[in-house]
Order: sequence, then C-alpha cells, then structure tokens
Amino acid sequence: MRQKVWIAVALAKEAKALLLDEPTSGLDPHAASEFSELLRRAADQGVAVLTTTHDLFHAQQTATRVGIMKSGRLVDSLEGAQQIARIDLQSLYLQHMRA
Repeated sequence: MRQKVWIAVALAKEAKALLLDEPTSGLDPHAASEFSELLRRAADQGVAVLTTTHDLFHAQQTATRVGIMKSGRLVDSLEGAQQIARIDLQSLYLQHMRA
C-alpha cells in the first residue's frame, strides 16, 4: 500500500520518471495486478518507469524492455513487449546465471 501512495504522490507532482525497487514485493496477486495497471497507465502518459525485480512473471507481463544482470553487469537485453512475451524468460535468466 505504501508503494501505491508514493506512486500517487509522484504522479500528482507530474514526475517524469519512476524508479522502483521490487514494487510488487509483498503484494497479493490482485494488488500486484492493480499496481501494474497503475504503472501501465503512467507509462502510457509518458512517464518513464524503471523497476528492478526478481519476479520474472511480472516482468514478462508488464515490461517493454527487460535487462538481465549478473554481478552488476548487463548480460542480456530484450526490447518490445511482443519479443518479451515470446521468450521463456525464466530459462533465459537461468542460462545466464549458470554461465
């Protein structure tokens, strides 16, 4: 709930960017879905939304660009919601973590 409040404050102040660390952590599926929709609407209005997450399902459902990091380095990048939807993101992630 605190995440939602801070997002609302940022949007009320017409923030141009939102930087969020694990924004759906601790939310039940319904609240996570509502929160994701809030972020989607903000992005549709031109707000840049950058999130970090371990929730690959959430990333695949909401992202327009996904980067996979290992030891502080970007090791892979996917762009475009259609491309992201076609990829087995979990397998790709695990492939990079095993290398």
